[in-house]
Amino acid sequence: MVASSDKSSPNNLFTKDSFSKRKLLCSAVIYGPNASGKTNIIEAVNFIDNFVNNSAERKPDTEIEFRQFLLADNPNNKPSEFEVSFIDQEDNRYQYGFHLDNKKVIKEWLVAYPKGLPQTWFEREHLGSLGSKPKYYFGRNLKGKNNQISELTRPDVLFLTNAAKLNHKQLSNVYTWFKDSLRVLNGQDMTPFFFNFTASRAKKDPKIFNKITQFLQIADLGISGFDIHEKIYTEKDFSDDFPAEIKKQFINQKHLEVSLRHNYGENKEVYFPLEEESSGTQNLFALSGPLIDVLENGWVLFVDELDSSLHPLMTRFIVELFHNPKINTKGAQLIFNTHDTTLMDCCIFRRDQIWFVEKDNKGCSHLYSLLEYSPRKNEALAKGYLIGRYGAIPFFGEPQWGNMENAEKQ
Repeated sequence: MVASSDKSSPNNLFTKDSFSKRKLLCSAVIYGPNASGKTNIIEAVNFIDNFVNNSAERKPDTEIEFRQFLLADNPNNKPSEFEVSFIDQEDNRYQYGFHLDNKKVIKEWLVAYPKGLPQTWFEREHLGSLGSKPKYYFGRNLKGKNNQISELTRPDVLFLTNAAKLNHKQLSNVYTWFKDSLRVLNGQDMTPFFFNFTASRAKKDPKIFNKITQFLQIADLGISGFDIHEKIYTEKDFSDDFPAEIKKQFINQKHLEVSLRHNYGENKEVYFPLEEESSGTQNLFALSGPLIDVLENGWVLFVDELDSSLHPLMTRFIVELFHNPKINTKGAQLIFNTHDTTLMDCCIFRRDQIWFVEKDNKGCSHLYSLLEYSPRKNEALAKGYLIGRYGAIPFFGEPQWGNMENAEKQ
């Protein structure tokens, strides 16, 4: 998300004092064929976010659930490494990462950059057996009860997470970036989880309600407004053959129901339950809550398949919200993957905002920028991509079904 020296589309950029006022990108888009690894990028970020937020809540003596690289000759027992560099809401820059396997955290580190100079705040290393003690190093700039907290940190829990849970002031500020500022929407989560998130935000905050209403109105879906109702389900709401396990999740629990208002004729209106709307409308409603939060607070949003069930112009509209300095006033960032090549346009993205994922012959995914191909500034990018100029496209063979039938007869 660090910008190149390209001078085009200045609205797609912003600066941060803690990053020497270097230009940062407001958005980035990732292209690639199916099964190339685009979703794995989003899932890796989602794993970092979830593990930092929840590792202290894990049950002891349970395996750490993450997917290792499976395309290996032998079972892959190598640790996986995750690292992220970020700038928090107070304009402090950090570099944080960890190594782990399915049993324990093997390494963990945090480097801060006050005034642009690196300070190692802590390092952790656990190379021995599960029963051995890890080694910790604490820099002089990290204040607080560091040694006591390290003694209370299990091998399968991040030190950063445990320190935040135990009210370590400096590390709580770092933890807050993962808790609040990093948002990940993947295809499996989007509609059910973020539907509830958006509905509850709108119900609690009239300002958010009005912004979501305006968002739905300008999306040209024929929606003039929406209502939210709170309902408690009882046995009477379910048929006798409804699955018992699912029923338990609903009965005697409060649930929010959303109805969207459509106008027709002269001064006439009708309400549709959200579940009767198109999948695109449902996705857009689910997306509106986190989208507004991210833009208002200057957070970072990762989305798997942003264009899912959305018209290309709607996807473009969402992207351009992040490029609008009147709306994106705090440096919010959007990173997403898509197959929508209509977005591959120099009028929307700079060349350093477009990325590709491609697998090699060993099944390893490689992420690279369009800049590596040095396209002309006015080049027809979508056309060039579809004819294979930048790689990261599928190649299809010809089915030999006729030969198979002949072989079967013989």
